[in-house]
Amino acid sequence: MKLNKFIAVLFAGIACSQVKAQLTYGNEQFLFNPVSINPSVAGLNNNQIKLGYDTRWTGIDGAPKTGYINYDRLFNGNTGWNVALISDRIGPISTVTLSNSFAFMVNTSSETKLSFGLRHNLSQSYLSMNNNVIDGNDPLLPSNQTGVPVNNFDASVSWLNPNVFFVGFSYRNLIPQPRFRYNNTNVEPILSMQGWYTHDFGEASLEAFTMVSASINSPVNTSIGAMGAFQHKVGLGLNFSPKNQIGIFTYIKLTEKLNAFYNFNYPLSDISKASSQSHGIGLSFRLGQNTLSGQTFFIQPTNESTRTRMF
Repeated sequence: MKLNKFIAVLFAGIACSQVKAQLTYGNEQFLFNPVSINPSVAGLNNNQIKLGYDTRWTGIDGAPKTGYINYDRLFNGNTGWNVALISDRIGPISTVTLSNSFAFMVNTSSETKLSFGLRHNLSQSYLSMNNNVIDGNDPLLPSNQTGVPVNNFDASVSWLNPNVFFVGFSYRNLIPQPRFRYNNTNVEPILSMQGWYTHDFGEASLEAFTMVSASINSPVNTSIGAMGAFQHKVGLGLNFSPKNQIGIFTYIKLTEKLNAFYNFNYPLSDISKASSQSHGIGLSFRLGQNTLSGQTFFIQPTNESTRTRMF
């Protein structure tokens, strides 16, 4: 049996065992979509629509794939909201999630903020074994199932200067609970710490980030990256996760409102014998007439000529 076929069967076996953390745990694109990791960032990319797609280990049947669309909004100058629709798939399990993130920001100085975030996730999972079961009469193998609707919450806090630094902590999946009635596929909590820093060197700039995540019975995952940018319009960087992957990425401001980003990763584990690449790509577009109040790629707040009220 070819290695990629063996791995496909292994993915199918996930349905018979514990599924820890989230489906694509350890591959989150923090620089491109920070609100997915830390809801206290909600509202800091004001009036922006973002679309993204991530596919890991191309060429392997059942490898993880994630797509999302979200919208970000700031109200009253201190209250953020982000709504996202996420489609996630690994092996025979697919999940659709509707997320609403809220953030409340308190000024700690003229330039820094303390932000508190809370997110509600409503998820529905599906188990499809049609293409994965070798022996359909084996009673030990799971059958097709529609999972139970899962309501869960994420909480976070961060301290930041949108033009200089960000330090954040998040605790996702606050309530451990099963996805399905008839097999042991749990949603487990994820604890993360994140950091970001930028510095200008004339027309050039540097943006660096790190993230450390841990979940029950899963190895600690560390990701670091750095990107050099020219005139705050075109950025090229490297990212690295020990024993996981190494990659390159680019972030381009095509216009004042339109951004594009792309990430290529090479796996460092034994999975590289079956697949040598993972890809992530996305676009973001800012609505309205407000201009940016900063020049960074990570966070893109706007100058509000009038404050939009939430209530």
